[in-house]
Order: sequence, then structure tokens, then C-alpha cells
Amino acid sequence: MHVRLPNVCLLMAALAAGGLLPLAFEPYGYPLMAFISPLLLLYLLRRSTGLKASLVGYLYGLGFFGHGVYWVYFSIHHFGGAPLWLAIGIMAGMVALLALYMAAFAYLLTRFFKQKPIIRYLLAFPSLWVGLECLRSVLLTGFPWLLLGYSQIDAWASGLGAVVGVFGLSWFVVSMTGAFALLLSRMPTKQTIWLVSFVIIGYLGVWPLKSQQWGEPAGKPINVALLQGNIPQAIKWQRSYRQASIDAYWGMTKQQRDADLIIWPETAIPAFYHEVNSTLLNSLRADIHQQQGADIIVGLPVKHQENNEYFNALHSIRNEGEFYFKRHLVPLGEYMPLKPLSTFILKFLSIPFSDFSSGLDDQPLLSAAGHSFASSICYEDVFQQSSLDGLPKAAYLVNISNDTWFGRTIAPAQHLQMARMRALESGRYLLRATNTGLTAIVGPTGRLISQLPMFQRSYLTGSIVPLKGSTPFVQGGWWVIWLFTGLMLVLSFINRDKRSISSQAA
Repeated sequence: MHVRLPNVCLLMAALAAGGLLPLAFEPYGYPLMAFISPLLLLYLLRRSTGLKASLVGYLYGLGFFGHGVYWVYFSIHHFGGAPLWLAIGIMAGMVALLALYMAAFAYLLTRFFKQKPIIRYLLAFPSLWVGLECLRSVLLTGFPWLLLGYSQIDAWASGLGAVVGVFGLSWFVVSMTGAFALLLSRMPTKQTIWLVSFVIIGYLGVWPLKSQQWGEPAGKPINVALLQGNIPQAIKWQRSYRQASIDAYWGMTKQQRDADLIIWPETAIPAFYHEVNSTLLNSLRADIHQQQGADIIVGLPVKHQENNEYFNALHSIRNEGEFYFKRHLVPLGEYMPLKPLSTFILKFLSIPFSDFSSGLDDQPLLSAAGHSFASSICYEDVFQQSSLDGLPKAAYLVNISNDTWFGRTIAPAQHLQMARMRALESGRYLLRATNTGLTAIVGPTGRLISQLPMFQRSYLTGSIVPLKGSTPFVQGGWWVIWLFTGLMLVLSFINRDKRSISSQAA
């Protein structure tokens, strides 16, 4: 039975349904909401077409992204120095643009796939949803935040991530949701039995993957120490506080007598490499050579004095002159997009080093503690394929970050959840050192082994095993799911509602 809602109630229900979807992700942690919220959207779209369907989808997107990424205003206002009106305006504009993806989804689903329920819910629905997630991940430098598959990192089907990655997990969630939508509609008994079997087989089929180990040891366990300095962003780049900041990390480093590897977070050294190489970094190298101490990985900016370009970098102290330069920069934080139009915004911001240059896509792996590792800095760990470059050669993953920008919002927990997916996809341990949290050690199945609380100066110690071998995802699953999504989109449109096309043409 379908209850017809008045237009205003319909749109408000769409807004509320979208606002429920971020509850599927951390820090809330209700993965079942990843099924319930899209199911509500499908229900609201049953009698909607054309502009009305687009409005329903758009309001759903406003609720989803308005709740899911509201923290953008916090970062720009509290730490970027922008006035509140501008920060809210930038956040609202970003949410308004992201909501267009859901408007496009709703329009296409209702415009071309109304008359064939099986095609609509089991083929077109997952194809369009995941296809638009893929598009959002690359369009205009990409924003692959809150992809539906991330919500399942601790759920029943999480092991599927090592085979087809986060997009494959998204496909699983959406296809199961489509099956539930069909079950709630009036279906013949034979088709109902088929659908129930489809759901049961789907869940039972992915369950063994949850405990599957894809790698094998590549050496002895490594004792690690991840430092969390908790340096306030307001004073982090002040020259008068530079030495105090360095002393904080130097002091924690000296306490790590049993560590094989020590990691300082993103820009833990608030000075260019050439300014501290002959002093601080040489002292660290001397300590390594004289006492056979731990390898040390640090985050700091690097400036090319020939052309004045500067980079956000990660550096393994033992190997002087070898760096990893960050490739995916944060818009409005590390570079200004759409110049010269964005120069208006720059006048209101007080962000140090807001014009970084991007590193090259093809960079050699750094090494520490006797093994090569795959590097990523902050926001880069949300980009699926680039953050896994270097595998299967890399024996573990290192991510350094400075999530101070997020404050006490929901963003740090969201960010860690996405970083965990990179460990699952790669089948490698992930070492994640951050300035204020969440500093963590993640296992090769994406399981959170240990973490530090936020806004606390401390260090996290533990042991990891360097690994070799490849998950199916590393072997090619990343392009398989993209190709599969593209083929399913084509197949969906081949089987679209011919009557709606002809009637529109008439």
C-alpha cells in the first residue's frame, strides 16, 4: 500500500531521509542505516517523475551532505580565519553542488526505469548509485568522501572490500537494498522466493571473506611508535613556538627505546627542510647511526629554492634527500582552485602555506625499518587507487595527518574510517600518525587495533608484521569494479523503459 504524501511533506521527508544516511558512518556507527536511508529514498520516488523526482533527490542530497560534511564551515571559520558568513556560504555552496549527484540519480532512475521493477531495483539502482559515486570521486579533482561502502568496514560484508574495494562494497549494499525494495512491493510468490534466495546467498557468500588473510609475513615484526603532539593550530606555524613544538616531538622520540620505527605526523616540523636539515635532522640521523636507534619518519614542508615551489612532504630521516610529496591537495587549505576567481576568498583566509604544489604521480617508495612502505598524507588516504600505489612491493602503509582542522566534529572519525578501508583493500597494516588524533594502528583486515584519544599529547606503541602478497583488489579489483559499473550502466539503458522514451519524443 502506498501513502501519497503532500508535496511539501514529500520534500521534507526526503530531506530527513538523507540526513539519516551519515548515521551509517563513524562516529555514529549504525551500518544498517546504509540500507534504510536509500530504501526510504526509493519509497519516496515511487510516484515521482521528472522535476518532482529531481527535487526529491536534491533534498535527499542536501540532507545527506549537509549532515555529513557540515564540518567544512568549522575548518574554514575557526582555523582558516574566514568570517562566519563566508564559511557558511562556502559550506552551503559545496553541499548544494554535491546534492546535484543525488538529483541526477533520482531523475535518471525515475525517467528511464519505472516500468520494469527487476531492472529498476537490481540493475539500474546500483549502477546509477555506484556510477555517480565513481564520478564524484574524480570530477573536479574528486571528493570521494562518505562513499556508501565505507559504512560497512565493521559489518558482515566487510571482507568484500579486499576483493573489489569500497565501490564493490557500495554495490553490495545498494543491490541488497534494491532486493529489499522489491520484497516490500507486490511480487509474485516465485519471484519473492528468488529474491529471498538472492539476499541469503549474497550474505552467506561474502561472510568467509571477513576472516580471509591475503598476505604473508615478509620479515620479523616491527615495533612502532606513533607520536601525537597535540599542537594547537593557532600557534603551530608561529615562529616563536617552533622550537617548543620540535622539543615536544624530540622528547617523545627519546622515550622510544624499544621502537624500530617512530613516526611524526604531518608538518610536525613547522619549518622548511633546508632550514632544519643541518641542525635537527642531522641530530636525528646521528642518533640513528650512533645508537642504532629506530628509523624516524617525519612530516615537514620542502621548498625548491630555484623556483620557490614548496611541497607537503614525508621524509624518512635515514635516507637524506628522499621524500614523498603530497599529490592530492586540499582545496582552499593547500591550494586555491579556479584561480583567479578564488582569489576573492583568499583575501578573507589566514592559512599558512595555502599554495602548495602537487607532487608527481610516479614517486619511488620510501623505506624504513628495513622495508618499503606506501605513503599518503592527510586527505590523500580517501583516494582509493593513488593511496595504494606501490603495492604489492610496499610491506605496510604510512599515513600522516593533521586533523586539527576538523576540531571536535564528526570528520576525524569519518577520516579514520576511510583510512581503515585502505588497509583492508591492500591487505597491509596501516600506521596513522596525526597531530591531534585520531592516531591509530590498523590491521590488514581493516580492524582497528589501537588508537589514541583526540586532543591529547601522547604516543601509541605497538607491533606490526611487514607483509607481502596481494589482495584481489590490488591485483586489479579497482578497475574491475569500474568496468563492471560501466557495463551495468550500459546494460541498464539498453533495458530502459522504451515507452517513456517514445512518449517523450512524441
